Amino acid sequence: MTEKGSGSAEQRLYDAVAHWNTDTGYGLADLIHAACQALIDGLDSPTLRELAGASVRDSSWDIGDLVGKSLEELRVPYPGTVPPGFALAAGGGVARRPGTDSLRLEVAPVPGGVGGGFQVQVWVNGTEMTSAGAGLGMDPYHVLVPTNRLVADSELRTVAIARCVCGVHGCGSTDVTIARDGDLVHWDWSLEVPMMRGVSFVAADYDVEVARVAADHSWETPERVAGRRVLTDVDRERLLTYNLRPSWVANDYRDQELFRVALQVDGDYQVFVDTLRRGRSAEELAGEVCATLALPPSAWHATWHAIVPTLTKPPKIAGPSWRSARF
Repeated sequence: MTEKGSGSAEQRLYDAVAHWNTDTGYGLADLIHAACQALIDGLDSPTLRELAGASVRDSSWDIGDLVGKSLEELRVPYPGTVPPGFALAAGGGVARRPGTDSLRLEVAPVPGGVGGGFQVQVWVNGTEMTSAGAGLGMDPYHVLVPTNRLVADSELRTVAIARCVCGVHGCGSTDVTIARDGDLVHWDWSLEVPMMRGVSFVAADYDVEVARVAADHSWETPERVAGRRVLTDVDRERLLTYNLRPSWVANDYRDQELFRVALQVDGDYQVFVDTLRRGRSAEELAGEVCATLALPPSAWHATWHAIVPTLTKPPKIAGPSWRSARF
């Protein structure tokens, strides 16, 4: 992990406890180290000394008992009780985190083309966070398109920010909870955290950077231009009347001249609608795709695949031209 903590000794211990996963053991070594560091920094209690002398081989039950007693003896709140954007002050109480951190966002190719070929990298104070977290930034379709999920508003929002290097969020995951607090924007990390504290930005600077990366399409390939236009322009409300939700868009890996839109029906089926490029521009291709999806599904030339193995018949919305998908 980068930047092993800052602020008060109480905050550093709190962060280490918050990032320890009792089920997987993730963060246990950091927790024991934080207990040792807390003693060096002037915190002291009988159980904190026991925690500092614990081993990563000890049972999570025993460690959890030491953690609970240590926090109680030191009057340090248990994780989850400090509001987003606030930090523990030395000697007790909480204080608003200052906006001293910097943010830079970049869309970059994925090494080897894993997971669709592109990732949104997150740089905080000059250090890249997605590789320090779960390993790989999220695809722009999951962060910036069709809406910019990094925009900070009055509602708390938790956003996936990094995924496993295999390309799947869930196999490995880093999330941030985004909170707007007047002239500040706070990020608090969860799951596989890249650093042992939350970060806070000046809101005006944050807004400019988040808007800039969303408006920058210089990285896009023709496939990505078409995909962005489809995901942005498709009539989602109309699709929902048929219980259809867009899932992903991309060239068919077997035929780069075939542009594919995948949709889900109630989580039971996948539906694929393919469109030939025929030498058209990305904008022209996206226009035809959206025009097709504006028709009743029964009029589509589509293929279907049952997500639920017991389903052997096509979905009820299927038309006469629908066929079972073959992989």
